Amino acid sequence: MTRRVVITGVGFVSSLAPDGPSTWARMLEGACAIGPLTKLKMPGEPAQMAAEVHLPEDPSFGRRVTLGERMALMALGESLQTTTGPKGLDPHRMGSFQGAGTSGLPSAETYTQGRMAGRKPGAANAIYQSPTTITDALARELGASGPRSTVMTACSSSLMAIGQAWERIAAGELDLAVAGGAETLCMTTYAGFSSLKAMDPGLCRPFSGDRAGLNLGEGSAQFVLEPLDQALARGAEIFAEVLGYGASLDAHHSTAPHPEGDGAARAIRMAMDCAGFNPSDVDFISAHGTATPANDCSETTAIKTALGEAATRVSVTSTKSQFGHTLGASGAVGAFAAVMSLRTGKVSPTLRLEDPDPACDLDYTPLHARDRNVRAALVNAFAFGGNNACVALRRWEGR
Repeated sequence: MTRRVVITGVGFVSSLAPDGPSTWARMLEGACAIGPLTKLKMPGEPAQMAAEVHLPEDPSFGRRVTLGERMALMALGESLQTTTGPKGLDPHRMGSFQGAGTSGLPSAETYTQGRMAGRKPGAANAIYQSPTTITDALARELGASGPRSTVMTACSSSLMAIGQAWERIAAGELDLAVAGGAETLCMTTYAGFSSLKAMDPGLCRPFSGDRAGLNLGEGSAQFVLEPLDQALARGAEIFAEVLGYGASLDAHHSTAPHPEGDGAARAIRMAMDCAGFNPSDVDFISAHGTATPANDCSETTAIKTALGEAATRVSVTSTKSQFGHTLGASGAVGAFAAVMSLRTGKVSPTLRLEDPDPACDLDYTPLHARDRNVRAALVNAFAFGGNNACVALRRWEGR
């Protein structure tokens, strides 16, 4: 028997603010976290912009906790506060599911640079190169000894992690899971995107006719998922219901999306079919919206293919206009925007969308936030290699 699954905890440490409510308020104000690099030093690269997270020193985390791990633990702590914690649950039936992008690369870079400079950094620093580090840290904090999964499908990683958590709970295998992603800036990734000529030296402009690429960013969004009956029995606050998940592969190119959005449209349709959505049911889409020339047209085509004429009535937004592209965490960041839109009846804006590309002809919520009765939402994440994911969410209305 398939169980209904709900989100009862939400946490977000972003480049706009260190918690979810403050971040959402700033999103609705039209704030942008993208600015000149200050922490990451990349001399010689034409692009010198990113959305950085700046946190005050906190000795309680210990000196060996990386920024990515710290952001994830803070976001988990916030999500557990909203859900009052997993008290009395069997730890073997709790899991941790995380999307990883750069993962341990920042630690690997620091370790390697130290060795090359003749220093002898501690061997423990090398341990943090593992992509599973954050997944395991969250499981320890949660007290979860059930299954854990670290998903590495580039920019769709954290949305696939949310989808995996939903599948395990819906199947009756788990009673609670933390799912999301964390991303930190690093030299390797920054240089890689620069070499692909995928980065805008200025502020990114999703869906604009003059868009010139993405900006990178960092942050962590985490969600607590559990069965509806359990959430109701303990009086938990319910943020949204997770109804469906779709995943597909373009099988087209290592970096470029399918020009007609074939795989992306299939992932969207799979999520809708799983959720029982008709195209007219969808009110809002949290888009992948990278501001690269190829992605935005391909995603627009995919949405129109999946929803047909109903696509023209949907509100769409790109969180990357505010946070930059958080790579492995970007799907979870997009899910945060969708959950908050369902909860508040407001849609955050796509910034700097003053001159839309004629091929991008949907309602992308340009420039300013908007009121919208959002009952059903989709979250898109489309990654290198054509790894596509979509999650379907519905507003919780007490039944």
